[in-house]
Amino acid sequence: MIEALEKVSNFAVLTYVVSSMLVMGMSQRLRDVVAPLKNPRMVGVALAVNFIAAPLLALLLSRLIPLQPAHAVGLLLLGGAAGSPFIPKLAEVADGNLAYSVAIMVLLMVGSIVFIPFALPFIVPGLSADPWSIAKPLILTMMLPLALGFVLSARWAQASERVLPFLRKLSSLAFLLLLVLMVGLNIQALVDTLGSFAIGTYLLFVLAVLVLGYAVGGDDLRTRGVFAISSAQRNTSAALVVAVESLNDPTVVVMLLVSAMAGLVILLGTARLLRVRLAKTN
Repeated sequence: MIEALEKVSNFAVLTYVVSSMLVMGMSQRLRDVVAPLKNPRMVGVALAVNFIAAPLLALLLSRLIPLQPAHAVGLLLLGGAAGSPFIPKLAEVADGNLAYSVAIMVLLMVGSIVFIPFALPFIVPGLSADPWSIAKPLILTMMLPLALGFVLSARWAQASERVLPFLRKLSSLAFLLLLVLMVGLNIQALVDTLGSFAIGTYLLFVLAVLVLGYAVGGDDLRTRGVFAISSAQRNTSAALVVAVESLNDPTVVVMLLVSAMAGLVILLGTARLLRVRLAKTN
């Protein structure tokens, strides 16, 4: 039964990621997505927050708080993995700038492909990571569907408009199913980690990066909130690839899964609060 639910969960993840990337590509203009990447300040600050500040914060917390070694490794992996496929969904919940969210997601994905294999081995004991192993699932499940969405929208605009409502519903249903299965399948792992500092430390990390991202995210509330939650929502998929292929420690995998669940719940709540605040300012 558990094995069957895990397969359903994996399928839900794939369905959500591919369908949401198609929706983003078909509903956003390519020039609107590319525009933020032409802003040197935004690019520089995003890279600094996600690949300097976040990894250093994870390293600091792992040294200051008495974590189990596997939990510390999980925290360090998440500290260096950015560009989560959940960023556009969180931006949508926050009523943020969706084109901006796609731009920053792509930027951080590419950054993670470079940073994880070349920088993380210096701070994670025993880690070796193949760049292609990290890049392949991100390219196949995120970059290609996103690019396909842009092509479909440009070439067959009317057909894209007809398909979009179905894809949006599919993406939302897959996301809800994923949340339910994530909680259900990992509840025992969550209980097992309650006696440690693992979840509390990761949530402290998420909140610290969230505050930092909000502080340096600019003046526009619709992009400032997106910048903050994009930085705080780490790329669990990329971290899992490294953990499974390089470390072969199930405790690290549990840490990543439980942290992903807890962090996503917190950031969904944060996105709702950002939406309310934005509505009050309009």
